Amino acid sequence: MKKDSNASDCSSPCATRSMRLADLMYGHEGRFMCSLSGRFDPEKYIDAPPIQICEMKCGCWIVADGNNRVGLILRKNPEATIANIPDQLIALFPFGEWDSGLLEWANPCPKSFREAMKKQVRRVAAPKNSIYCTIERDKDKNFLAYNFTAKKRQFISATGETVDEAKRLLEEMLKVELGSENLSLVWHAQGSLEDHQCRPGINTGASS
Repeated sequence: MKKDSNASDCSSPCATRSMRLADLMYGHEGRFMCSLSGRFDPEKYIDAPPIQICEMKCGCWIVADGNNRVGLILRKNPEATIANIPDQLIALFPFGEWDSGLLEWANPCPKSFREAMKKQVRRVAAPKNSIYCTIERDKDKNFLAYNFTAKKRQFISATGETVDEAKRLLEEMLKVELGSENLSLVWHAQGSLEDHQCRPGINTGASS
């Protein structure tokens, strides 16, 4: 993810050592997934590439590389800060010194580790006659809700300015198409439906 090799020192005024790791943005889309196990041992990862923490245009900081290691630290200590990571294992890149465009394409609406690592609420099994629908956000930031009815081989869709509006419009269309007022819809979100939410205390863009 880095644009050049001139990473900022950890004493940079742009990123304080007291910043909580949970407030950093998770570098991948969706919920946190970790391919490592156990606890974070700096000696174990001494030869690994540094954890790359990069400043976004809005002023937030995102982990471009090293998300698994940050996750291990947070599992053991949810209040951990950047200071809990040895200097030699960190590389900080202010905005403009890394390839932010690539990350914006791959993960346009990053969420914090705090949000990405939240425990999921146990899902209740859907009724057998449920109708499975998908909702996503288009390039104009409207919401597209759609369903493919296998029985009639028909694609039905509705667009709304909000998630609720798109869902309501599609449900009304399905009621007419299927001739039933009692429908049980199960929704699947394709991609992120929300804008990036800055970490607390961020209300201005990154310095140029």
